Amino acid sequence: MRSIFALARPGLAGVVALGLLLLTIGDADAQRRKRKTRTKKKPVAEETRPADEDASPPDAPDAPAGEAVRNDQPAPAAHAPPPTPTPSPAAAEAPSPDVDVDALRQEYLKLRDELFESRARAATVASAVYSTRLQVKLAFTSGRFYGVTRATVRLDGASVYDDTGGKIANDDAVRFDGWIAPGRHVLTFRVETVGKDDERFTTATEATIVVQAVAGKDLAVIAKASDGGDIAYEWKRKERGGYRLGIDVDVRTQPRAAAEGKKTARAR
Repeated sequence: MRSIFALARPGLAGVVALGLLLLTIGDADAQRRKRKTRTKKKPVAEETRPADEDASPPDAPDAPAGEAVRNDQPAPAAHAPPPTPTPSPAAAEAPSPDVDVDALRQEYLKLRDELFESRARAATVASAVYSTRLQVKLAFTSGRFYGVTRATVRLDGASVYDDTGGKIANDDAVRFDGWIAPGRHVLTFRVETVGKDDERFTTATEATIVVQAVAGKDLAVIAKASDGGDIAYEWKRKERGGYRLGIDVDVRTQPRAAAEGKKTARAR
């Protein structure tokens, strides 16, 4: 029996050694498989990652930790201050308690007096420089047959009377009343008319004269325009007629009362 177990011992040890070797080889193969599996799965994980996680907007600001950035969400509005109440008109007109109303009234009265004094001095100077009062009258004496469409008066090139209502055919009232400097002045009269019986016939009469203003005296200019022709009512009957246009002007000086001159100077 001993001889049998003696012979069998070497064979048992070899079997044990062979089993350990196989276990070692199996563990090594398992480790290699695990490494291969990890190497193969890593690219797959990278490929399956969503593209939106890596891609971020180039100009997007850094979001605070724990908060997500949403482009479609409006920025939080700043806290607006409460509206300022509008004062009532009575409160706006009421003077401040710090304003000295009496002092303002005294200043206003002083400025008003200075303004009146300035106007009086200006009137005095004007009466000395422009010491001649000019009155201009203009009338149209042929209003029965012709209507006045426009009448103008110019003094030294400036218009002092302009009417389109035909007033000069109704009366001979004063058309201009003002002060001028002594010396030479130019007056221009222009009258435009239309025939009442036949509106196809129109006229325009203009006359320019020179007047001499005398210091300390009034100057009266009386002008009368007329058309003594008959073309406006004779043409339809006889196919003939004529124009008799003209402006007659009378000029004269007249003394002025001292009281009236002073009163007019103060009014201006």
